[in-house]
Amino acid sequence: MKTIISKIAKAAVAAAIAVSGLSFANSCTNLDETAYTFIDPNSFYKTEADFDAALNNAYHYFGRIFSDQRGTFFRLNLLTEDFEPNYRKEQPLLDVTNLWEEDINNIARTMANTWSRSYIAINDANIVIGRLEENGGDLSQTVKDRMRGQALFLRGYAYYTLVRIYGDCPIPTGYTQTADGLEMEREPAEKVWERVFADFEEAAGLLPQKGTSGYDVWRVSQGACWAALGDAYLYKATVQSGDNERGGNASELQKSLEYSKKVIDSGVYSLYGNYLDNFYYFNKNKNGQESVFDIQFANADGQGWGAGVDCGIGNNTSMTNSKGDILCGTYYNRCGVTNYFFETYDPSDTRRGAVLEDFYCKVSGNLRHYVYDHDAELFRVDESFGTFDASKNTNNNYPYWMPEGYAYHNLLCAKTIDNDTDMAAVNNTRPGCNYTLIRYADVLLNYAEAANLLKAGDGLAQLNMVHTRAGLPALAAMGQLEMDNAIIQERLWESSGEAKNYFTELRKGVLGDRVEPYIHQYHQDYAKGELITDSPNSTRRLRFTYEMQFIPKKNFLWKIPKTDLDSNPKLVQTPENQPLRSPKY
Repeated sequence: MKTIISKIAKAAVAAAIAVSGLSFANSCTNLDETAYTFIDPNSFYKTEADFDAALNNAYHYFGRIFSDQRGTFFRLNLLTEDFEPNYRKEQPLLDVTNLWEEDINNIARTMANTWSRSYIAINDANIVIGRLEENGGDLSQTVKDRMRGQALFLRGYAYYTLVRIYGDCPIPTGYTQTADGLEMEREPAEKVWERVFADFEEAAGLLPQKGTSGYDVWRVSQGACWAALGDAYLYKATVQSGDNERGGNASELQKSLEYSKKVIDSGVYSLYGNYLDNFYYFNKNKNGQESVFDIQFANADGQGWGAGVDCGIGNNTSMTNSKGDILCGTYYNRCGVTNYFFETYDPSDTRRGAVLEDFYCKVSGNLRHYVYDHDAELFRVDESFGTFDASKNTNNNYPYWMPEGYAYHNLLCAKTIDNDTDMAAVNNTRPGCNYTLIRYADVLLNYAEAANLLKAGDGLAQLNMVHTRAGLPALAAMGQLEMDNAIIQERLWESSGEAKNYFTELRKGVLGDRVEPYIHQYHQDYAKGELITDSPNSTRRLRFTYEMQFIPKKNFLWKIPKTDLDSNPKLVQTPENQPLRSPKY
């Protein structure tokens, strides 16, 4: 027994005796931290503080589903035309790219740790739920309800992640502290969906609204549960329709509409006037008015926000302002926004501002300004800035990825960059920006989509709230299919770099149609073998060594990683996926 069993057992024991990753919550929320070791769990779960420690642990491991470096968040972005990897020299990162090529059914190229981390999070939530039932007699009913509700949401969302990626899944509702009893069969996806809805619905009945006195603003709220229900019912309703259909199950669409409306009618949430205020790079106010639920991160050891590490400006460098003041620490810049996607924005769309087209950087004491060349599709040094000496074309004048040997071609996504001036800039690799799992804009677009699919043209006002906030003129009334297409596009612009666009494109049946032309364009560049101007060691495009050879259906499912499959003999691997159609190219 290994991998998932050992990971769950280790996490279970840690949570059961509250030897937890409490720094995750504490550093973001100023909670008191107390670590306990070698304590009988039956003696430990006595006070509200004891249970809160275990709940904080559940939050921490839930966050790790998405924070894994080059894991869930990273790959979901790279599966669309939205994001691309940045390369060093000529070799693509084959373990995380070319995922739509000929070996899509290869189990070595799946969602990394998504399966195992989701089940660790589920087990930690089950510990809280189970211990409240067994040891929570001295707690007030309000405290027990709130703790149970939070754990139910975390468990439900972990299952929601699993069912969208893998389909059939085991459904443990009890907890374990050992490796015993962890061999479980996959249950049909329909039962997993039932679990998702039941957890969210029960949690919604137990939790207060965001902003309730005495209830931390960062915690799961009733509104978050309603929003998750609106999203989950919409996903299930649309993904299970035909591959070329845009409708969905009417009763599930109606439920989606009703739950999204609850969020809207609550009056708790509102759009920022400035789209960029949603993100830490531009606004240091976490858990703000548009946040329905954030995964919390802080600038401290143990946070492990891998997206911030992989989507930053590069290693061994520090982002600065034009005066050279250090603003953020060392990251690796392994992926970012594609120029292909960036050019779909209207020039007046304010959401373009979350994509950095220039930055200042100090390397070896030399301050430089870099500006993106959209024609060559790479960053170039601004020779008009400072004391740049073109004759010294060395690493003292360029960061190590720059033109004399490397193709640094992706645009920078500011949504996961921490540029807090109070951080230990150079030595820190754990950015403190939150990840907003659910924004109010998501709720408005969910409402608009469900409303239009139920009655053509309904939901236009909600769509326009998002559209006009971006500085664009209001959309006029349109037909049902035209509006559905407009909502899809609005989602993609709104959520670029937030690991949500994959699920939108898959469930709407447009993933292959959108990604294949992008892959084709850059495969053509790769096939030419051209060198980037002034960059003799870097080919123009390195990502796609093949054309897209697998066009996913709506019901596309990933295979379970082999190590997790081997750890549970009762698991049956996901069947081979069949292509929807032959590729165009």
